[in-house]
Amino acid sequence: MSTSSSAARVNMTHFKSPQTVIARFVAQRTLRSATVWAFIIGAYTASKVIGYAKAYPTTADKVNFAHTLGSNSGMSALLGTPHDLASMAGYANWVTMGIISLIGAVWALLLATKHFRGEEESGRSELLLTGQTTASRAALSTLLGLSANLLLLYVIIAAIFIGIGKYQGVSFSLQNSLFFALAATSGAIFFLSIGAFTSQLMPTRSRASTVGAVIFGASLILRAIADSTSQHWVLNITPLGWIEKLLPLVGSKPIWLLPILGSALVLNGLTVWMAGRRDLGSSIFADHDTAAPRTRNLNSPLQATIRMTRTAMVFWTLGIMISGFLYGAITKSVVQTLNETEGVHKALTKLDAIHKQQVNLATLFLGVIFLILMVATMAFVANMVGKTREDEAQGYLDNFLVQPVSRLRWICGRIAIVTVMVVFICICASLGVWAGQSSQHVGVPIRTLVEAGSNMIAPTLLLLGIGVLAFGVIPRRTTLVVYCTIGWSFLLSLIASGTSISHWVLDTSILHQVTLAPAVSPNWTVNTIMLAFAVVLITLGVLVFNTRDLASE
Repeated sequence: MSTSSSAARVNMTHFKSPQTVIARFVAQRTLRSATVWAFIIGAYTASKVIGYAKAYPTTADKVNFAHTLGSNSGMSALLGTPHDLASMAGYANWVTMGIISLIGAVWALLLATKHFRGEEESGRSELLLTGQTTASRAALSTLLGLSANLLLLYVIIAAIFIGIGKYQGVSFSLQNSLFFALAATSGAIFFLSIGAFTSQLMPTRSRASTVGAVIFGASLILRAIADSTSQHWVLNITPLGWIEKLLPLVGSKPIWLLPILGSALVLNGLTVWMAGRRDLGSSIFADHDTAAPRTRNLNSPLQATIRMTRTAMVFWTLGIMISGFLYGAITKSVVQTLNETEGVHKALTKLDAIHKQQVNLATLFLGVIFLILMVATMAFVANMVGKTREDEAQGYLDNFLVQPVSRLRWICGRIAIVTVMVVFICICASLGVWAGQSSQHVGVPIRTLVEAGSNMIAPTLLLLGIGVLAFGVIPRRTTLVVYCTIGWSFLLSLIASGTSISHWVLDTSILHQVTLAPAVSPNWTVNTIMLAFAVVLITLGVLVFNTRDLASE
């Protein structure tokens, strides 16, 4: 008896501060994610800055680069308005901040909706609220846990930026590197607050993320309008514009931290206030308590899957197609700028990707665009694989398996839907790029672009094979494996242009196996091999799934 009492006392003393349990729990769960993204951001910045230092070692090189690219409206819409582009500091600020702020914003938005509305939707928040806390304190603790990893994100990025600043030809001061890191994380700070706030407004995580995505998209569009036109005042009313106006490294303006941090504090305060005044599971914009039954397209697992995912599939398809159109529409202006840049053709002929063929800047730029669209299509596959795992984790799959429906029929139906959608999205992406570049009379034929779109299919289906295998073998790590595969492949593509990497490492990237079509004809032999690997991986994953136990969350 005394032994059990002693054991109980030992267990109780382990939790010295019950009020901090939620904050510590959230911080521990998001530690890995923050660390990984910090190193991705650091690696991207290092590759671009160090690559620039090597490619443009003299002042004359930098001035010529600034003269040709600094006035390009298409590049300004994508990266922001350049400042002092003839300097290393100006280039680093321009080429990195526009991308980093977007990456950090999307990561933080999804992270916040996951740990607020996602945890509440799954019922895990109810378990936490049985402890010594209240709903408002739990919300505050969640914010503190997420903020701890924002701090970790800043510390890692700052350390990397300080190291970059000491590289020969870069020479960023300690103060500038620290502010550069703060500006780089400011997008994550603001949109973390957006995600937490929208989680109080909407009844599901998907809707909370959608509202946050609309805010993010509107801010991105306003920033692009301000940077590509004479309406620069628009930057003053958009969060991404506030981040751009921080101008780290080139005339830093920390005054613009005030609207970013001030808005974040207000949103966080509203989050805590609303969390304490609503019932668990409810929201400001609640669903209707009753609804008329709609049983159409529920006669089979395949029909049910199409019905439950049709909205997501439509939005992914339209998003990728519209992105292709917008990128295609700026092809002409980008090519005109590159044609005026001394050394561009010389540099391009050294690229292994074009195998010393005759350089066509239009098709080369479009090749980069198709690479970006390929990553977006892979993200769609990752999303669909994640939904497949979610159906099992949440117990939805049980409703099918208690009927005369086999596991093979269910999983093969999912795979068939994703495969058909991948082919359809690749065709739509090709048509979007063709329409965009045709509007500017670039002149690349539609057949060439459709061929380039077809070049996206094999690597994307290989990712599907990796996802299905992970779903069969390690179901609880399925989403992590798929997104890490995309992140790793994309990271190597980003840093390969600025650093020397062993081909053994590069070969682990799916994107490295793909030719830069339409600049180079697709390598159908390699594509066939990737398709064969995809079939093998899918088959193995399906067989393992058919024999293993169902795995809950």
